[in-house]
Amino acid sequence: MTVTTGFLLFSNYALATSLANRDVNALHYDGPINKENNQKVFNDFDNATDKPDLLVINSGGGDITQGMALGKWVHEHNLNVEVSVVCASSCANYVFPAANKKFLRKDSVLLWHGSAWQQDWAGSEDIEGFSVIINAMRQQETQFYADLEIDNLFTVYGQHVKALKERFLNYFGYGPQGFDYSVDDMSRFGIKNVILKDGEWNWRHYRADKKSEVTRIQLQDDYRFTLRRFVVDDGATSSMDLR
Repeated sequence: MTVTTGFLLFSNYALATSLANRDVNALHYDGPINKENNQKVFNDFDNATDKPDLLVINSGGGDITQGMALGKWVHEHNLNVEVSVVCASSCANYVFPAANKKFLRKDSVLLWHGSAWQQDWAGSEDIEGFSVIINAMRQQETQFYADLEIDNLFTVYGQHVKALKERFLNYFGYGPQGFDYSVDDMSRFGIKNVILKDGEWNWRHYRADKKSEVTRIQLQDDYRFTLRRFVVDDGATSSMDLR
């Protein structure tokens, strides 16, 4: 079973814009995160005489396992990552946080909407073997963020603090479909070294027609940074302390 998360809100515009503004001295990743696209960028790196230190990515997300594989590869090669247009779901979960330096353009979109640790899987919990698969992914994800020294709360925090009205709308497929954080709040989670390439990050101004689709979540004052906040213990997940 493959478990995927993805976000297509910006996909058509994103691909056209990214292809028109390629940096020939960088690696480029355009499209869904999957094994084929991962292998392509791995090959591009291996075949380069002068090894690039920058991955320019534009992706609405994809497979959770392949997202972590790409993130680990980025971390192991100490690569910087620049979001050309959008980095959502598995891209925002695993690739962006794994980078050495994390570059955002003034109109780059980051978007989270859950991860292996989300609680609502829209009925997938009833599929035979799902609990075994998702718990294995959760174990892998917990270790992934521990290695990066990041609180694994950040991928699901927005889901827990959204207003009741927004949750109701989401249940029926309406309202904002994801969330993001300020640079300062990302840093509190452990996502550090975020660099604003244009001296600002204000995509809601430059893409005003899309701003209603993404909720800005503010981290509460009593939040406490915690590594391995969510763990799998003998098949049972821990309680979720959101502070």
